[in-house]
Amino acid sequence: MNSGSTANPGLDLSAHTADGITIAELTGELDIAGAPTLRDQLLGLLRPGSSRLVIDLSRVSFCDASGLAVLVNTARRARLLGGSLHLAAVSPQAARVLDITGLDRHLPSFPTVEAAVTGARAGQPGTAGATTRGQAAQAHANTRGPAAQAHAEPAHRRMGLPLAPADPGELRGAAGAVLACADAWHDADPRRRFTPALRAVARACDGVDNTALDTAARSLLSTLVRHPLTPSPTVAATATRLRRAVYPVPRLTTT
Repeated sequence: MNSGSTANPGLDLSAHTADGITIAELTGELDIAGAPTLRDQLLGLLRPGSSRLVIDLSRVSFCDASGLAVLVNTARRARLLGGSLHLAAVSPQAARVLDITGLDRHLPSFPTVEAAVTGARAGQPGTAGATTRGQAAQAHANTRGPAAQAHAEPAHRRMGLPLAPADPGELRGAAGAVLACADAWHDADPRRRFTPALRAVARACDGVDNTALDTAARSLLSTLVRHPLTPSPTVAATATRLRRAVYPVPRLTTT
């Protein structure tokens, strides 16, 4: 079986099934903008008797908590059907966010697709996951460092994003779009984890100091990486616009 989608230009999925295991490769940005479509796609791959998934994250150039939440929820559905969800070849960008959110403890990951398929056939995700988490931690030690040190680093470094001055005009336009949709952000954030960061952006927008606005915008985006939001097209669009104004991350090219 093969599937693909262009509904979200930031994220593509291709999948094939062999010997009862479905391998899905994600390419692009695993974030709040693509979360609803990805959820439907992944759940569509699950069915009784065919519920073992391997998700190849080697070509994920960016992810946030909302994107990862889709994988967690899909893993739960797979287990209810008697299957599993294993991550494979996790990109450095995705590995950092898995570490920041703590979701690396709940999503077994393997260094290669082949290893993940072998683990899925063995049906022992807990043991395999614990082993490969240790391997992944060692593999990313030179970029992530010890957990305490990693969380003390600036947000852009923890997220694996470059630090470059944002264009003031684009930044103010993107921040203004977020504030214009503040009600939608509040509705998508029932636990009010984003409220302090949104208030900081509002205060910075009232001033003329672009450095202060840049700092506030980065703080909001850092919160977005750590905490998921209820799916909202308005929030997704404004969050993506702000991120691309602050962090113009190049997408991975296909070969």
